[in-house]
Amino acid sequence: MSQDVQYGTDVAAVYDSFISPAMDSRDAVERLRPHVTGARVLEIGVGTGRVALPVAAIAAELVGVDNSRPMLDEFRAKAVPANVELVEADFRRPLPLRGRFDAAYATMGSLACVRSREELVAALTHVREVLVPGGSLSMEYYATATYRPLVAQHVLTMPTPHRAGGVTTFTVTLDDADVLTMHTRIDEDDAPPVEFAEQILLIERTEVEACLAEAGFSVEHVTPAEGFQPYDWYTALNEGTQ
Repeated sequence: MSQDVQYGTDVAAVYDSFISPAMDSRDAVERLRPHVTGARVLEIGVGTGRVALPVAAIAAELVGVDNSRPMLDEFRAKAVPANVELVEADFRRPLPLRGRFDAAYATMGSLACVRSREELVAALTHVREVLVPGGSLSMEYYATATYRPLVAQHVLTMPTPHRAGGVTTFTVTLDDADVLTMHTRIDEDDAPPVEFAEQILLIERTEVEACLAEAGFSVEHVTPAEGFQPYDWYTALNEGTQ
């Protein structure tokens, strides 16, 4: 497992009980429905299957890629549908997948887990290379309107959603290369604290669109985050002809 894996064993063990319940998958599935119904679908950053399981119910086939073996192991411990294949791979490198996909998607900012614009373009290119011409990429990407105020605040403590008495503390920093580091600590009565850190590239919406275009996608639609929602939603098409 790569040293760059952000969700290791400690996070994987509590993901479904602490983190996943706070992120309702229904809106994402409805946005994906026109692209994934009856299709061969790729999920980037499949994790423990929060979105993959409902998508698999309407897709012909789903391949889920993640660079975290512990997260994939948590998914495999469930009743994985027969039309789902899980692959341990890093999207920052060419994807070791067979055939082409009609649609790909990445939720919760998975494709933002890079350290430069060049690395983002490379990752997007790797996704485009496994899509059919005209195939769609749908993705959530961190919204600067939500996260830059958190950087200014630096430390934010709030009740843990769906966990009575739980408290979550976020410590957020942003370096000169626009790499945001968010350290999360979840405290709950009578349980050890859960701590993990994430690093993502925080860039403006126009820059995300420029990276998509450089990777060979045409941006069809962008839905900006509303209020304190964490992600903008992008829909793009593979411009390739072969």
